[in-house]
Amino acid sequence: MKRLLLVALLILGPAACSSPDPVSPAPTASSSVAPTPTFTDVFRGDSSSVVRLRAYDPRARSVVVEPVVFLQGPDYCAAYHVSGTDPRCDRDWVTEDSRTKTTLPVSTKAELLSVRGGEAECIGDDGAGTCPLPRDERVRWSTGDPDLLLRLTVRDGTATRLAELFLP
Repeated sequence: MKRLLLVALLILGPAACSSPDPVSPAPTASSSVAPTPTFTDVFRGDSSSVVRLRAYDPRARSVVVEPVVFLQGPDYCAAYHVSGTDPRCDRDWVTEDSRTKTTLPVSTKAELLSVRGGEAECIGDDGAGTCPLPRDERVRWSTGDPDLLLRLTVRDGTATRLAELFLP
């Protein structure tokens, strides 16, 4: 009997003692508060998310990015339970930075896309660039631009599409 109890404690113990992730608690049936948005883990599986460009090195075929949460002002305030009187609620968009830099390999066939200064034909439905990135813009990308937000597409841990976001 003692052995059975010990085995049960060893199996159930870690689950019973573990605490939920404080950043994004799992919702429960009795929970009325929705979890806050989380940053995309660009290393796991396939993803498409908004990131802040830190550096791009075409020779090394690598990119350094910082995952961010990117939301329209009212959505941001609702997600983070910010008072509607906060000035962020009136903004077109708000970001929450992860303060985590991540280096990823870039596919040899990766798409590098631009909004070309806001040209309508270069902006997709998701606000990301659809026109090929001009060569002179690659210099700006290679030095990093903390104000440049990209929609990053990752497949099997490799960046396959980097599209500049249009931010009016």
